[in-house]
Amino acid sequence: MNFLVAYRFLFSKYNLSFISVISKISIIGLMLGVGILITVLSVMNGFEKELRDKILGFTSHINIYPHNQYTVDDLQSIIKTNKNILAYSIINRNEELVSSDSVNNYPIIMHNVISKNELLTSNIAQMIQLGDFNLENPNNIVIGNVLANTLNITIGDQITVSNYKKTYISNRFIVSGIFDSGINEYNQRFIYGSNLNLHSTDQFSYIKLKLIDPLKASSISRELFNSYSLITSNWTETHNALFQAINNEKRVMFIILSLIIAIASFNIVSSLTLLVMNKQKDIAILTSLGINKKTIESIFLIQGFIIGVAGITLGVLLGLVLSININAIVLFIESLFNVALISPDIYHLDKVPYIIIVSDIYKIVIIAFLMVLVSSIYPARKASKLIPAQSLNS
Repeated sequence: MNFLVAYRFLFSKYNLSFISVISKISIIGLMLGVGILITVLSVMNGFEKELRDKILGFTSHINIYPHNQYTVDDLQSIIKTNKNILAYSIINRNEELVSSDSVNNYPIIMHNVISKNELLTSNIAQMIQLGDFNLENPNNIVIGNVLANTLNITIGDQITVSNYKKTYISNRFIVSGIFDSGINEYNQRFIYGSNLNLHSTDQFSYIKLKLIDPLKASSISRELFNSYSLITSNWTETHNALFQAINNEKRVMFIILSLIIAIASFNIVSSLTLLVMNKQKDIAILTSLGINKKTIESIFLIQGFIIGVAGITLGVLLGLVLSININAIVLFIESLFNVALISPDIYHLDKVPYIIIVSDIYKIVIIAFLMVLVSSIYPARKASKLIPAQSLNS
């Protein structure tokens, strides 16, 4: 009964035209706010996953550092007994200066590895643009594409590494592969060389671990420390600032775009207040017939609920449609205005990623409904406090 009266009040043909306009604006505002917020969060979730996949595909899930009580063989035995560890690679890491025929003393980070082990712990093989990841020759190296451009070198060219610690048997190397990790920092500074070119393989910088489940990195790090007193670091620590920054950006965007929903919700105050003024005589008649104040209040709360359901439902549908078709939309805007919104050279993406997380949609819907409810309370109470005699005499 209350719902029917609320519906008739809201969509009555006897309503003033500007009341209907404000109600429609409220619905459109809610739709746009909810839709845009869902789209933005979906795209940011997609970018976060792409970045995480690129980092985890190139760097280690956990690093184990040298320990006085354990030899390399001891550490390998510990690693092999842990069922959560899929593969490992022993890394000798040094900061060096590299020179080519065009550039002198450019700072790089050299990683000397066993090539077959490195292939098991990273996706470096899939990242090779030119050549291959072949380190069977002690003098072969694999470098990033940005570094190759900086040094003006390509496959088969020679470079010289400073070797100030006398780490390498020979400091003259031949480029056998060029990779693109998708992350500019790695492409610019990382070089992979063979451990066969080291004077000694007894010393190492760290052991790189690949886990079956990367999300368990923190718990496995604690397990290794508690069981063997091993000093470790994991990807959630080494890249914590980056992912924290992304999460902070998501929170800020959530707050900013929620303001759009808030503004649209407060339009409901205007539309329902005007509706109360327009329906004073109807409210007075209902009151005279014995309808109590709580029922009158609930009728106008239901009207706010109807506006909210319409706007939020349309907003969720809009958000899903925009998210699913975001790449086509970006391409259309780029062609229309002749601008590059997502530059492949910067983002290393061939399309705009998106991930729709159901819990995000639930949060948005709940917050939007709460705003609608708060916005409906004032006009609903105003309607319940009308005095029938004054309304009928006006």
